[in-house]
Amino acid sequence: MTHSGRHSGPHWAHSAHSGGAHSGGRRGAALFCVLLCILAYVPPGAPALGASLSRAPAEAVRVIARQPHDPTAFTQGFLLRRGVYYESTGLYGQSSVRRVDPATGRVLALRALPAPIFGEGLDLCRDENGRERLVQLTWRQGIMLTYDPQTLTPKDSRPLRGEGWGLACRGGEAVLSDGTDTLRILDARTLRETGRSLRVRDGGAPVPRINELEWVNGWLVANIWQEDRVAVIRPDNGQVALWLNLSVLRRELAESADKAGRTGRQNGPEAANGVAYDPDADGGRGALLLTGKRWDRVFAVALPELLRRPPRSASAQGAGARGASARGASARGASARGKAR
Repeated sequence: MTHSGRHSGPHWAHSAHSGGAHSGGRRGAALFCVLLCILAYVPPGAPALGASLSRAPAEAVRVIARQPHDPTAFTQGFLLRRGVYYESTGLYGQSSVRRVDPATGRVLALRALPAPIFGEGLDLCRDENGRERLVQLTWRQGIMLTYDPQTLTPKDSRPLRGEGWGLACRGGEAVLSDGTDTLRILDARTLRETGRSLRVRDGGAPVPRINELEWVNGWLVANIWQEDRVAVIRPDNGQVALWLNLSVLRRELAESADKAGRTGRQNGPEAANGVAYDPDADGGRGALLLTGKRWDRVFAVALPELLRRPPRSASAQGAGARGASARGASARGASARGKAR
């Protein structure tokens, strides 16, 4: 039995080599074709192979106007509603929420926060009854504070998991940044987490330190802490579609600070942080309103072409790309047939 067993192995190997080589080859070829089909398949809404890895282009901002801004304000949240700015400022013992006249920079109303609270992002969000209230994040205190938008009278507080950085409300949703590359989605009415999130990527690279947020025509616009650029983010897949370069603003601020003797970390302009949107500016074309921590001005910059209309859905964009590819292939085929004739 042992003897026959030792010979049965080589006999099987020989038969596989001699009698099954062609069938094994056909099976391997078929499997290879299946794998190619799987790799080539692009599901509806997915980007073409390699498209998701391409980095977003950059565009320099173009300044169209300037407004005065409190150079002592450590800006954390910033928005424009009904002709006034609402602003949240940070630092322990200096945090506040305020209403500001855009034309003069004059503080119309101010509510100081208790010294142990570090103010962060701010937005107007509707509550369960459809009424607007200001919602202010705190950095590490684990609470969100709400106020009456007209009087800045405190209303209540809600729990906040982790750190609070930026906040942007739209309809029934609130998007919250916490300094990572992931945005959390809250129910804007209850301010409770929904369990959903959005990972922000520039091509395949994570985009960390996402800070102040603003909705602009269906796009999410975000400051990146310690960077002089603003990300324009697709809210359906988290991809950065465009970077806005703020270098021209930084140069102007530096020159102005030097002339005024406002230099050093405690006196000069610090990080860019503050994005608001004015749909009526620039002759109705709209403008972004940009400021920062201890900046002495607000810059109104021309709205980039990309932000003038809502983003196309990922599925529509993918279908468009595939359609264009198919049309291109058809045109190349027609051209080849024309040349053949």
